[in-house]
Amino acid sequence: MMRSLCVAGLILGGSLIVACGKADQPAETPKALVPAASPAPSASPAAGAAKPANAASLFPAGDGRQLVLDTCGSCHPVACTARGQRTSAQWDRIRESHADKVSALTKAQMDTLYTYLKANFNDARPEPQIPAELLQQGCTPF
Repeated sequence: MMRSLCVAGLILGGSLIVACGKADQPAETPKALVPAASPAPSASPAAGAAKPANAASLFPAGDGRQLVLDTCGSCHPVACTARGQRTSAQWDRIRESHADKVSALTKAQMDTLYTYLKANFNDARPEPQIPAELLQQGCTPF
């Protein structure tokens, strides 16, 4: 019987493992092939400079947030909703023009959705930084 066993090229969990040794001894993975521990994540940039990780992170907590996320993204990228910092009158015009597009919402849900948008995305607040990849499909001008 062979006294030494050498297995090369065994792929396990996405890592190349080379194990050589005697058949009656457990094989050791050479230290050079053991992946180093991942470095600790670096501190994030200042809150004002950080770009959102996904579209949902553009929308602050509040009554109406989930309605926006669930409804507005059905026709266009939901991130488009956070663009433009519209006046109350502009939001009212959008509500009227979108009534047929969101006909499944009740009046109370529409009130909640637009109250949320007016409070969080208005001309008195700074526009959030929106990564270009969240707007790739384009936004319809409202």
